[in-house]
Amino acid sequence: MIIWKGVGCLPYGLIESGKSIIKWMQRIAMVAAALAFCVGGYHLILGGERGRHKCIAWFVGGAVGLVVVMGAYALAEGVNTNIRFGS
Repeated sequence: MIIWKGVGCLPYGLIESGKSIIKWMQRIAMVAAALAFCVGGYHLILGGERGRHKCIAWFVGGAVGLVVVMGAYALAEGVNTNIRFGS
């Protein structure tokens, strides 16, 4: 039996591991979104005639990706509080 944080229950450890992975992914997503917004800004400012069309994809992609990854933790918390696995 594996014990995490004083609790001898395996699902608790899996849940906490999943939450920590999601938080780690959120940090990476914030950096990736910032880079996407920088690339979009570069296309907008220096992209010439087609720069505006190129930047829209970067801005929308960065924003949607950030919302999805940030919403993953809220979804995981909602499922965890409403559905109990095991006993």
